[in-house]
Order: sequence, then C-alpha cells, then structure tokens
Amino acid sequence: MLRRFLPALVPTMLAIAGFGVGLADPYFMEIFIMVGLIGTVAVAWNLMAGFTGLVSLGHSLFFGIGAYTVAYGQVGFGLGPLATWPIAMLMAAASALCIGLLCFRYGLRGYFFSIATLAFSEVAFLLVSATLWLGRSDGMMLPSSPDALRYLQFDHKWPYGLIIVAFLALTLFLSQAFLTARPGYYWRALRDNEGAAEALGVPAMRYKLLVFALSAVLTALGGAIFANTFAFVDPRSTLGVELSIQLLVFGIIGGLGLLWGPLLGAALLIPAGELLRTYLGSGFHGINIVAYALLMIVLALLLPQGLGGVLGARLARPSAEKRATADQAPAVEAAS
Repeated sequence: MLRRFLPALVPTMLAIAGFGVGLADPYFMEIFIMVGLIGTVAVAWNLMAGFTGLVSLGHSLFFGIGAYTVAYGQVGFGLGPLATWPIAMLMAAASALCIGLLCFRYGLRGYFFSIATLAFSEVAFLLVSATLWLGRSDGMMLPSSPDALRYLQFDHKWPYGLIIVAFLALTLFLSQAFLTARPGYYWRALRDNEGAAEALGVPAMRYKLLVFALSAVLTALGGAIFANTFAFVDPRSTLGVELSIQLLVFGIIGGLGLLWGPLLGAALLIPAGELLRTYLGSGFHGINIVAYALLMIVLALLLPQGLGGVLGARLARPSAEKRATADQAPAVEAAS
C-alpha cells in the first residue's frame, strides 16, 4: 500500500515542508500558496494530457466555474464554501460531460480537441466579461463578513496554506488511486493507441469522459479555493487563456505522464518568475518577461522529457544497476 501511494506521499511531505518555510515569512507563504494552488491544478490537468493524451487548452473554464460559483454564491446568496464548493464541482463535472460528449461523439482528437476546449473557454470568458451581475471585466470582490470562519476569511495567509496542502494531498492521492487501478491502465492504453485499445474492448468514450470529469472537478475546486484565498475574481485571472497555457507549460517543463511532474514545473517556474520580476522588472520594461520566456525555452530544449523525467531516470538508474548485479551474482557462482 505504501509503495503504491509513494508518488503521492513524497510530494505531499515536501509540500508540508514548504508550508513550514512559508510560516517564516509572509512573502514565502504567498509564493507557496501560488505554487501549491496552480501546481495542484496542473496535476489535475495532467490526468488528461499526460496520462490520456487529451491536451486541453480550455481548463481555465473549469477554474473559472469554481471561482465564480464561490464569488456569486457569497455575494448574491450569502452562501459559504460548504455550499459553494460542492456546487462548483458539480457544475464543472456537468460542463465537462457536456463538452466531452460533443467532442468525443464527433471524434475530435489531438489539435482539434485542444482547439475545441479553447473555444469553449473563450466563449465563457466573453460571456462573463459582458455579464453585469458577474462584475463584467472588472470582476467581483468577496465582501468581508463577521462570521469569518464560515466564509474562510482569515487575517493571515497561513490558514489558506493549510487548505492548499489538503487540496494538494487530496488531488495527488485520488489521482494515484485512479492511476494504479483499472481506469489508469485504460487511460494509458487510450493515450498510446486508441484504436488498438478499443479493439481490445476498452470503452473509450466512458473512460475519456471519466478523466475529463475528474480533472474538471479538481480544477473547479482549485478555482473555488482561489476565490476564497484572494477574495477577488475577474475573467482574466480565472478564465483567461493565460492560465490554460500556464498549466501546459508546467506540465511540459515538469514532465508529462508523471503524477508530480507539473507540480515540479510550478515549483521551479513560479518562484523564478517572481525573482525575475523583482530584480529585472524595475529596469527595462518587459525584460523580466523576456528572461522568463528564454528560461522556459532553454529548459524545454535541454530537457525534452521534463525535469521529472530526468529525475526519474536518475533515481531509477541505481535500482537497475542493483538488479543487474543481483542477476549476475548467481551466474558467476554457477560458473565458478
């Protein structure tokens, strides 16, 4: 059991250590919150892209559903997270199933599936930006409440850090449970060769809808946590294509097809972006963005398998050498 969940346990323990570092300084806690939140959403996105071969460019749609459900639920109806979070996840699951049925019914794969998901996300972005009761492009501010605990409103950031550690652990362990069971084997088969998998009896539609809904639900939960953490939502930060591209970049840099790969990508690139903004942002306008882009290009070229792929190969090498030595020992004894 421990070995089965080791890929989820190790990142969770590292996240707890990162939370401890964040307690030392509010700035570090801000960085930890962003790495943990967006990195965990990237893990959910990777269930589709890395393990099933379904690259979504519209995952910001589900993140936005979570964020705006929390915001409008509190502003319009006075609902707290105990009500808005489950509603957000149900809405995301329903949306994913509807989009998935349309896409998979007409056999959209590869680039066509990616463009279709991007189109749905952009439509949602435009609709929310034009809707008065959702704040239009100005967004919505979550009002303060005397019942702070009910609405998860805290004076310090560390309680939000704890929530994000729990969110990360839930996502990692739930994902690993699926990946080491029948759905995970079917997802990999569909990724490698969908036609062959269907010929062997894998119900492709059912399992693609399952991974789409699961990924959307976890992403919506991330959006809901985002809204409660920052007490503000707007179309650009929650529904913009920038978020979807960010998830893609974290997956590529960290390692697609690895449970913790996107989390590793987020842990590298988000602090790097903050450092570049701090030290270069005050100079020539935009130089920090150029430097950040160059860093991503260099990493993508030097590490085509991602950082996680390189680390995984390094960690696997000693084990392979030990097994080879153990296999050679009986042969040597027999020869002597």
